[in-house]
Amino acid sequence: MPPADQPELFPAGDAAPPAPRRHFLSWDRPLLEQAADWLLGRAGDRLPIDLSHLLVIVPTRNAGRRFREMLANLADARGTAVSPPLAAPPTILIRPQPGASGLPVASELEATAAWIAVLERTDLGSLRALFPVDPPEQDFTWARGTARDLGALKRTLGEAGLGFGDVLKRLPEGHEDTPRWQDLAALEERWRQYLEKTPGRIDREPACARAARQARLPEGIREVIVLGTPDPMPLAVDALESLVAAGVPVTVAIYAPDSLSEAFDAWGRPRAETWLRETIDLPDFFGSVQVVANPDGVIERVLDLAEAIEHPAETLAIGAVDADMAPLLESALQARGIPAFDPEGSRVNQEGFHHFLKCLTDLLSRPRFDAAVEFLRIPVVEGWLATTVDHTDRWQSTWGLRAIDECHARHLPDSLSSLRHFLDHNAAEQMGYALASAAISRLEELIADLNEGPLAERLPTILREIFASLPLLDESDRRWTEKTIEAAAPVLMRDLAQLDGFEDAGLKWTAADRMSLLLDNVGDVALSEDRPSGAIELQGWLELLWEDAPHLVIAGLNDGIVPEAIVGDAFLPDNLRSLRTLRLKTNDERFVRDIYLLRALVESRRESGRLDILVPKTNTDGEPRRPSRLLFRCSDADLPARVAHLFREVELSGIQTSWSPGFALVPGLPRAGEPEKVIERISVTDFSQYLRSPFHYWAQRLRRLAEIDPGKAEMDALDFGNFCHAVLECYGTDDQARTWTDASRIAAYFDAKADEIALASYGRHPGLAIRMQIEAAKRRLAAAAEAEAAARRDGWEIIAVEARIHESYPLPLGGIEVVGKIDRIERRGDTIRVLDFKTVDSPKNPKRDHFVENRLGDEPEWPPPYAFFDYLSLSSNSSASAQPKRYRFHNLQLPLYALALSGVYRDQEIHCGYFQLAKAASDVKPETWVVDQALLDAAKRCAEGVIADVLAGQFGRIRPMPQNDPLTPWHLGVPERTLDLTHLGGGREHVQTS
Repeated sequence: MPPADQPELFPAGDAAPPAPRRHFLSWDRPLLEQAADWLLGRAGDRLPIDLSHLLVIVPTRNAGRRFREMLANLADARGTAVSPPLAAPPTILIRPQPGASGLPVASELEATAAWIAVLERTDLGSLRALFPVDPPEQDFTWARGTARDLGALKRTLGEAGLGFGDVLKRLPEGHEDTPRWQDLAALEERWRQYLEKTPGRIDREPACARAARQARLPEGIREVIVLGTPDPMPLAVDALESLVAAGVPVTVAIYAPDSLSEAFDAWGRPRAETWLRETIDLPDFFGSVQVVANPDGVIERVLDLAEAIEHPAETLAIGAVDADMAPLLESALQARGIPAFDPEGSRVNQEGFHHFLKCLTDLLSRPRFDAAVEFLRIPVVEGWLATTVDHTDRWQSTWGLRAIDECHARHLPDSLSSLRHFLDHNAAEQMGYALASAAISRLEELIADLNEGPLAERLPTILREIFASLPLLDESDRRWTEKTIEAAAPVLMRDLAQLDGFEDAGLKWTAADRMSLLLDNVGDVALSEDRPSGAIELQGWLELLWEDAPHLVIAGLNDGIVPEAIVGDAFLPDNLRSLRTLRLKTNDERFVRDIYLLRALVESRRESGRLDILVPKTNTDGEPRRPSRLLFRCSDADLPARVAHLFREVELSGIQTSWSPGFALVPGLPRAGEPEKVIERISVTDFSQYLRSPFHYWAQRLRRLAEIDPGKAEMDALDFGNFCHAVLECYGTDDQARTWTDASRIAAYFDAKADEIALASYGRHPGLAIRMQIEAAKRRLAAAAEAEAAARRDGWEIIAVEARIHESYPLPLGGIEVVGKIDRIERRGDTIRVLDFKTVDSPKNPKRDHFVENRLGDEPEWPPPYAFFDYLSLSSNSSASAQPKRYRFHNLQLPLYALALSGVYRDQEIHCGYFQLAKAASDVKPETWVVDQALLDAAKRCAEGVIADVLAGQFGRIRPMPQNDPLTPWHLGVPERTLDLTHLGGGREHVQTS
């Protein structure tokens, strides 16, 4: 609580503020029914009951709704009707009115836009206490973020009727934050002047403060009841005091027994000096307070309680005090057939329409591949393209998006125009490229239309055009989208008109800038849903006082949530919040309020009811959470046992994870009418994939599942290797160049070819990252030139480049064709050398890259027995008498190349290895080893074993890759829980996690 040496808000000698009447409602009955009964009783015997002259102040709109429902039910039980009171939150008393000048109050959007305009033009050097360091760019993006912070600060201070200048006046002399608040006050004054002159508006916060000082009741209202509202904002109390001073009858109904009258102030707020001494005696603490491992445990416990009740909505209430848990509880209950309803509902920013607006904004601000492809994948956009793309073929997202993905992966265009250039360049050879180019052209027209025309005119027109394809959506999706648009459209149109006022004043923000401002306001629009019949409501913490169900479950009572804590506020640290003259809510005051609320919830169910409190040890992200401090409000004697109970270890059942999937994917499930796919060939590179993980082979090689990175802006390892490879391929196929022995001449050739390939692949203006990678590739190729020149001087002759083994060196195995391309074949005398180019950071040992010694003793469960073989030691120091050792294959590429060549070069020695283009120039060279018949026989046996398993459909085993697993989006890192591989020749027992 605030220190005792701080100045009193009402110093001695000043007249005490006017006080209302107080009435106590005992907490041995639920507040909702008792308060309604009390008000009906006050009305007397006159029927029907008329309470329309009353304004009842309640904490939330939902509390007001429930109160009116209770009044109607009780009146109906008495055989009469009731004209209900106006029941509303305290903000009804401080609605701002136009200023003396007649100017209207600024909207949220207008206030933010004015802040941005002022911040963009302000000399930050004159406000060094507020901005000690200049931002990298004093642009719209920085100004918008700062405007959000300043707007939030004004709203917080506005609850106490304060502005920045008011805080400055109330700071103690010599306060350390005085210089910063001087700057804030000066900036606020510039903002107010701009607001009044440009859009012609006044500051909302002073208008609310003025409304509180001159509080007026709505027409027909003659009396005010403050009911069950233990935490009214200071400005609302100001308004109530002005009403009392004006002679309006005001009664504060406090939910507590008369014996605790001294524990509350005149307005029903709990007094700290009393409640900090109070304990909370929870009946059967160790049975009613349950510690669970995580939110999953909370949900399971709630489901158990709800399913144990025949009609849960009649007797059970759930307090979802952790806002993150409310949607999880709602969906889990509905999945079990138990209707649930969150009165808070959802907001437009959680719906597809807002996602569409966000994607459109991103596309305007950065018209690049990642923004374009996300926009194109929106279902309603697909429908729009199908009717507007000017092309001989109708837009088909499957082919069009595939073409765009492929083009981006190959060329990494940095703009839409560059993307369209590469699509057009490859349109004759690649399916879908022309269609994709037409779609990109349509997007460019859309961007130009929004950028060039008045946004207030063009945006509604474009929205109508695009959302005309709504009927193509599923009916339920269409109806909900229509409802979302109906709720958002009025706000969107209003905000567009308001932004026009700033445009007329000379602000030249881009369409993307203005769209970003619209997004925030439109996203905050609430969407109302109908409450399902017999649904359990999921109440927030402040609404639980109004819950009359005899059985209450509080889910997620953790510290930082209840009581809520504000930590590390940049503008209002604790030493400022605790100043009594500012009247700001402090963490200590919230703590006192919450002690009272929990005590009231306990007492109202002590005699007839039940209270369960569920305390998870982690949040939904798996981060640790502490139990609420409220649960330690007990005697010193009871404290050790409570601590032991609340901090005890809790075991998780099954897998130790805070997340569990709702269902398992079943890949390989046959589809009705789908023709059986016949495997006729297998690539030499596929064997390593199968030996590593059969499921990965099935998914990536047979089903062609590939991960697309829309944010890719530079060559990945494969791209970089292919770039270097392409240069070396040109060299190997050039009859003259491949005979040169001058390294400098070869290096110049490599350099020229690299430029040619870069131009064809990435255009004339590639990004900085790609230009740097091209230079890095040239450095490696310069070192490769030395190795190539040395090889030519050493007598190695290039006899084949990119040789297709299934054409030149057929290798049928196991009844199917083995395919592959050998990067290079060289010959020197009776020796044949097979080289595979590898662009690596550090050199690899080609032998150990294909087979390793089995050091596990017994044969492991995987790989299968055919992958193992006995072979002489790999060591070059092995003697003639050395004994064979046990090895296993994990790659067959080079041995199978050698096996294919052995049928043609029967009497020649075959060497296999890598031509390594490593980072260090000294490591750029070929490294090979001699392949003998024993290794060829072992490789053939292993390959035939893999082929037999592939043809038999044995893919039901997965071993996730330790890093960069492209199938993680499928199995989420826990394939044993997310995949059922029964239809791939296995089951969950075939999943390996190592």
